[in-house]
Amino acid sequence: MYESLHNHTNASDGAQTYLEVLESARGVGIGVVAFTDHDVLPSEADLTKLSLYDGPIKWLIGCEISSGLPIELGGGPTSSLHILGLFTDPDNEALREHCRLAIAARNERMEKIVGNLKGLGFTISIKDCLDASGGESVGRPHIVQALFSHPENDAIIDAIKDNMEKAAKGDLNLAMKYMRLLERDRSDYPYRLFLSDDSFINNVYVDYLYSVDFDTAVKLIRGAGGIAILAHWYTVSRSISLDMLEGMLKDGRLDGIEIMGKPDNGDAVSAAPQLTAIAERTGCAAVYGIDGHTSRHFQAYSSDRTIGEASAGHTKRLIERFKPDLDWTNFPDGVV
Repeated sequence: MYESLHNHTNASDGAQTYLEVLESARGVGIGVVAFTDHDVLPSEADLTKLSLYDGPIKWLIGCEISSGLPIELGGGPTSSLHILGLFTDPDNEALREHCRLAIAARNERMEKIVGNLKGLGFTISIKDCLDASGGESVGRPHIVQALFSHPENDAIIDAIKDNMEKAAKGDLNLAMKYMRLLERDRSDYPYRLFLSDDSFINNVYVDYLYSVDFDTAVKLIRGAGGIAILAHWYTVSRSISLDMLEGMLKDGRLDGIEIMGKPDNGDAVSAAPQLTAIAERTGCAAVYGIDGHTSRHFQAYSSDRTIGEASAGHTKRLIERFKPDLDWTNFPDGVV
């Protein structure tokens, strides 16, 4: 049975509640799910709901920390360097304090981005973003959802896309980015046009206003009893080379790497063989997860037989290897 150790709820930037994620997993044959929200831990109310869940899907608590760069690369914030913490204790005070600081900074960043978007003529408000979140933490998907809630914004997005197409005719690098844009769903356009650190318009996106450096992020996870896994390496490949990643693993600065989670993402697919080879050479943990934010992501993941076969049993292997505390799971006896 498939297993996914990278999933999001509406506590951060996912579209579903904890119980809805479990139902999506059941519907597509996924048997094990880790909840790894961005710099957010489950509330007491959500932990209670999970403890009362009597369905067949096994779950565990984790956290995805938005990490700054390693000290040797400057240690500053970057949008895509994320460390998965698996089997983390949601009551760990150091991890909870990190989450409190991160949530406050994330909302401050949202306010700055909203101001920049208004400067481009978009209709959007802070309230729109908070409504889209439905929780206390606002991420880019909520800002995108807020943008699309106003039909008049479609024309502005199309105009920026047309400007990118024109500019790409004289720029090979931009032409490649434009081709990748066309491969994506329209809902992804804002990220590639103006909501990332490598987008076409570069004066809208605001990077993280609070972050901890790479080794501090790993220390937070391990201090909370967790296993530290580098998520989606392909998103930080410009900063962290494969050679550097392999060195980090050999030096014990990470416990493992996420091999693959998005079969509909060409960058993820092309990186998977190289990451598998590194995992084999270093003996580190190899982890598979959807990085799921919607039910659609679960469907795409479950349709890939290669991922399914690779992910089967890897939760059990992690438990046998690292012997984490299983109090914050619904399989405290270790039977997955």
